[in-house]
Amino acid sequence: MRTDDPTVATLDALLAPTDSDLTATVFVHSLAPVESKPDQERLVTELEALADRDALADVDLLVWGSSICTGSSLTEVGSGRRILEAVGEFYDLAANSGLSIAPFFSVSTVTTEYSAEPFSRIVPPSRAVALYDGDELAAVFPCLLDGTAYTPEDLVSYLARERTTTSEPVVVDESA
Repeated sequence: MRTDDPTVATLDALLAPTDSDLTATVFVHSLAPVESKPDQERLVTELEALADRDALADVDLLVWGSSICTGSSLTEVGSGRRILEAVGEFYDLAANSGLSIAPFFSVSTVTTEYSAEPFSRIVPPSRAVALYDGDELAAVFPCLLDGTAYTPEDLVSYLARERTTTSEPVVVDESA
């Protein structure tokens, strides 16, 4: 750990030791051509490159749309269930650690003329990464740690610097 870099020190304290097998699940609003698509594609490409260099054991992808209606029957099957379970894990992690996701996940109650009952919805960020050590959620990005915001791209940069096991450089686009 390089103690002269506060980002590295903070993320070292959050993430598992370098000998652990980390997996990443990327969450995006859409696979369609949208404003954030180039950022989504770059994120997945860079995470896959890290997996190729053994910094990650695997990379997965889920589309969670622009909002998640928590009371929907669609959240009881398939990817709907995986998404709602993952978001629940994010909130559990935040409740039991120094990590905060509140600024990045907006929760509201919605009433419409199409629904007899109000419902809760979560508006997630356009892209996020859940990092797992085995079956255990280790971190989620974006997040706040010690008052500093960390993006999925910060995670990629950290993993490229701290967990890459080959001598080949990992190309990380830090311009975003």
